[in-house]
Amino acid sequence: MKKIFLLILTIILIFSCNNGSNLKETQSDKMTKEEKIKFEKFQNMPLNELRTLSSLKDVRQFEDLFFEYELRYDMYFRIKKGKKEEFFIPSEMNIREFVAKYPVNPIEKEYLKTKKYFKNMIQNNSVLKDFEKPLNEYFEYAEKKISKMKEIENYYKSNEYKKDNFQKGRILDKEYEEICISYDSYDIESKFQNLESLSAKYLLNNLKTSGQIAAYNIYRIKFIISLINKKFYDIDFADEKNDNFLNQLEILGKDFKLAISQAEKVKNSEIEKEKMDVEKYRTYVKEAKKSVKKFCKGLKKLKKKNSNSDDDELVIFENEKYNDLQFYQDNEKNEKMKVFYQ
Repeated sequence: MKKIFLLILTIILIFSCNNGSNLKETQSDKMTKEEKIKFEKFQNMPLNELRTLSSLKDVRQFEDLFFEYELRYDMYFRIKKGKKEEFFIPSEMNIREFVAKYPVNPIEKEYLKTKKYFKNMIQNNSVLKDFEKPLNEYFEYAEKKISKMKEIENYYKSNEYKKDNFQKGRILDKEYEEICISYDSYDIESKFQNLESLSAKYLLNNLKTSGQIAAYNIYRIKFIISLINKKFYDIDFADEKNDNFLNQLEILGKDFKLAISQAEKVKNSEIEKEKMDVEKYRTYVKEAKKSVKKFCKGLKKLKKKNSNSDDDELVIFENEKYNDLQFYQDNEKNEKMKVFYQ
């Protein structure tokens, strides 16, 4: 009787150890009440619609359209005085070069094409309707900006600046700056941060509940790394010693350690069963372990208010060969994961 009891107990323990739902949850994995409500909507969403999440969370591509123009405008027409930038009368050569090489029309065409894509995407996906308002607010800002860019272009193309000695140029510059500042205070990226986090948590939940423990551990590490890097890069240097910021990094550091320790426990047989590459899995976890040690060392220096601490210690996985490993033997599965981790 005792032998039978021990056998049953052993089976229960083995089953418990292999059950993905018993994996320890980090603070990073946990969903807020708001996320849980949205998560329910994702359950029956087909893969082609899930792909739109990836596009929508990369809404920053809009700003890429303006990057070169803004860079050159600031170079040719603005000068820094103390902490402020002011209008600077450009040389004739710079005016000609700016007008010829950085026309507004191609930017507007690309913007309208991207806008149409995003609007169609939202109209065809009920879950993404929640993001219609912030996108429309961004479109309003972008169109004001393009309109002002056209005025600036026409002003210099028509040689009007030669007649009024840049008087209107100064006014246009001020109006253009006010539009740019209005966007800085709005910040469209912050409106989509929850979406990025939610899509990652959605994937992690599916991997865990379906018993894909090796994949769950790998992509949880990648998710925590993305949270650490975002937290670090989104804060001004002056705020780095802020206690709240340091506490958030410390929580993420603990999550990082826990995720790695659990990833190390996964057996090669489990990795192979999920058709993942054992060598790449082990390499990634090994490099992650090195990174968490480096990160914790840098965080410790930062907490001591050590102004000489090396910020590079807080950067995770600088080397792209470890950041973009193809974990699955099946390329289609690798592509699917890129929906969430690009």
